[in-house]
Amino acid sequence: MNRGEENISVVLLLGSNDIEAENLVERAIAIVGHSVGTINRRSEFYRSAPYGFTAEREFVNCAIELTTEADAYEVLRRINLIEALLGRDRNKEMEVKALSNEPYASRPIDIDIIFYGDKTFSDQRLTIPYHFLDEREYALRPVAEIVAERKHPALSKTPREMLEALTR
Repeated sequence: MNRGEENISVVLLLGSNDIEAENLVERAIAIVGHSVGTINRRSEFYRSAPYGFTAEREFVNCAIELTTEADAYEVLRRINLIEALLGRDRNKEMEVKALSNEPYASRPIDIDIIFYGDKTFSDQRLTIPYHFLDEREYALRPVAEIVAERKHPALSKTPREMLEALTR
């Protein structure tokens, strides 16, 4: 196992707009708990319209806070494996995006790293904290439910403050 810091706190956002969205998110959470770290908190399910593209179904989103000893790149590797295990095909998504000329596409499961401790990453493989968190209500609602007062390391605002500013 690639070791990061001992027991670092990580927040993940899970989403799906599959016909079995809630089931897929539940399965993903269970697998994360077995293969990424110990889950400490989770949000309720939140439903939202697709962001940035048109789709037949709405999204179901849920945030979880966990502790892990894995470094951020290992967390990313593991969640990408979980996505693939649950049916996410990034090549197919690229084809759909090219045909529809839209920046995003439907997917059975999507798992994003929102926070990794208080660290920031910005390279071709990883952007943490989650990009545009302060602009995306579908992400802020579940995140604010479980870590309302956690400071965003780059913006120095909490999810609660960002959500309040966004929904005014």
